[in-house]
Amino acid sequence: MNSTLNIFISTYLLGLVYGYRQNVLDFCSTVIDGDGTDGGCTCMGRTGKSGPPGLSGMKGDKGDRGDEFDPSEVMRQLDNLKNKVEKMRRIPEIALHYCLMGMKSGAIPDSATSASSEYNASWNPKYARLDMISTGAWCPRESTLGNWIQVDLGSSHSIDAIVIQGRANPANTYWVKTYKVACGITENNLSIIREGGEEKIFEGNTDSTTKVIGWFPVPMSCRYVRLYPQTWQAFLCLRMDIVKADCP
Repeated sequence: MNSTLNIFISTYLLGLVYGYRQNVLDFCSTVIDGDGTDGGCTCMGRTGKSGPPGLSGMKGDKGDRGDEFDPSEVMRQLDNLKNKVEKMRRIPEIALHYCLMGMKSGAIPDSATSASSEYNASWNPKYARLDMISTGAWCPRESTLGNWIQVDLGSSHSIDAIVIQGRANPANTYWVKTYKVACGITENNLSIIREGGEEKIFEGNTDSTTKVIGWFPVPMSCRYVRLYPQTWQAFLCLRMDIVKADCP
């Protein structure tokens, strides 16, 4: 760089003496080699103006025509999606963790439970809460057909199933083996759930702790849900909750 600067100064002074001024291009042609560089320096003239835009390219080929809109195919795909969601919703783990109405959690108050009878105050229907382990069940005065336990949900809901357990006492093997379910919007107009034209018999427990879900054939709109035990082990006792259909 120092040698280049010295050459430039010398050339510039000579220009003053002999009456001409060397421009940048002259300087470059004097001191820069053919590769255009000297000691890391580069000389170039001022950038010129851009030229006019080039011509547009040729238009591309037309794409293939898309499929015709078929409403029946769209409905078929929606039905398939609905069926997949239905199957996911009826996975027991999802129902028990996300879809219970509130007997277990306490969201359903004691005042919303009732029964045909109770064995004593400790086996009141308010104790028929899923997973309750203190007193741990509802038991009627006598183990006979015709007994029932009922839950008032406060307003109409879409109901998908009942889940039941036996009494929470390992010393007493009490549970419900089979049962029927009635539900409705008003307490005086309950309908037994049917399947294939017959009153549906739901399968219940085979021990006192396992939770067994009884799925309805289709979701039912109910405010009042009433369970009628049909057969039982030793003595008629149960814990329960209700599974909602409009589960997120």
